[in-house]
Amino acid sequence: MKAAIHQSSVIGLPTTRDCPPCRPGATCCARSGFTIQHSKFNIQSFPRAFTLVELLVVITVIGIIAAMVAGLSGLAARKKHDAAVTAMKNRLMLFISTYQSKMSFFPPDNITNAAAIPGSPLYEQSTGMNPLIYELTGAPAIPGNSFHAFDGTNISGAVFGAAYGRGGIANSLPDETHVFFQPLPSPKDYMVVKGLKQLVVPVPLTHVPNETNLWHYDSSSTNRHNSSTYDLWAEYSAGSTKDGTPIIITNGNW
Repeated sequence: MKAAIHQSSVIGLPTTRDCPPCRPGATCCARSGFTIQHSKFNIQSFPRAFTLVELLVVITVIGIIAAMVAGLSGLAARKKHDAAVTAMKNRLMLFISTYQSKMSFFPPDNITNAAAIPGSPLYEQSTGMNPLIYELTGAPAIPGNSFHAFDGTNISGAVFGAAYGRGGIANSLPDETHVFFQPLPSPKDYMVVKGLKQLVVPVPLTHVPNETNLWHYDSSSTNRHNSSTYDLWAEYSAGSTKDGTPIIITNGNW
């Protein structure tokens, strides 16, 4: 059988070539046009690679998506922290309100507040170191100028005086001690500072391990926001700026 002549479309190959004889039962290359897939030189048989521009576009898109996910994750954590602090603040405000209704005055604070300037280290320290947990749980007075605390320990008036500038607790009458903090504080609600238990914020102030982040309370200074009642607030971390400066949130009752 005479070989058919096929026009090749592959660059660099001869323009014509002999088509091999057709086998019985096979499609003749002459009739099929000797399609280019029969050629081992077919340039379309090689997979197409990404161009540099396409790779850069993909990398950019991935970076944008990662930044969006990180931002949403940070926002979710911020909302979670805000909710936890606000829930605890509302509980404490309820306890304080009940205390005031029963006792006819607000729980005393650290007397050092009155002489401290708001924003100063002394003010921050004295408002954080307050007897609120003992006032809200009650500490009956016992012989020897001591008080029986909610956790079963006895605390001397001298210890209270050194920490709060007060020789004891107002909510301490043996037969009329009231428990406003219900249920009683659990270990996650407080930590021991200078031998006394202090209410802690459920969110860290910064990311320093084992740091002390206390609830602040002021019911006596002339510079407080709520001049006729009290100030109660927490400070906690909301991440940091691009240069690493911590972002501190103040969640208060004003």
